[in-house]
Amino acid sequence: MREATADALPLLEATVPGNHAQQLANAAAGRRSFLAAWCGEEPVGTVVLRWTGVLVEGHGAVPEIGSLEVVPARRGEGIGSLLVAAAEQRVRERGAAAAAIVVAEDNRDARRLYERLGYRDTGALRSLDGGTGLLLLRVLRG
Repeated sequence: MREATADALPLLEATVPGNHAQQLANAAAGRRSFLAAWCGEEPVGTVVLRWTGVLVEGHGAVPEIGSLEVVPARRGEGIGSLLVAAAEQRVRERGAAAAAIVVAEDNRDARRLYERLGYRDTGALRSLDGGTGLLLLRVLRG
């Protein structure tokens, strides 16, 4: 697990779904952290940590973990869980007490993963491209 870099962009673009050039630009501007999981020299997944966060009632602005992608052939191997754990570790290192995730209402597999990792539905809804997302929260300390 490591921060994604510009020199890895061609391999990321060829292997893992997502708009990696935009994510790298946002990371360079300090708005996000963009992490990639690797198996040897092969990227197997990515996740973004948005530092501007999302407003959560009772918590204020909470860093948001999102854009989780795992190469389809490697799903079910725990890579998504490792990516979320790496993002949560960075949240802790910056002193934040919680992390949020917005998941599409109809994405049952992702929702099961996040709930298994300790994320709970706040009851709030957020707009997503093409639908509505559920706002999930995990308190990391306190």
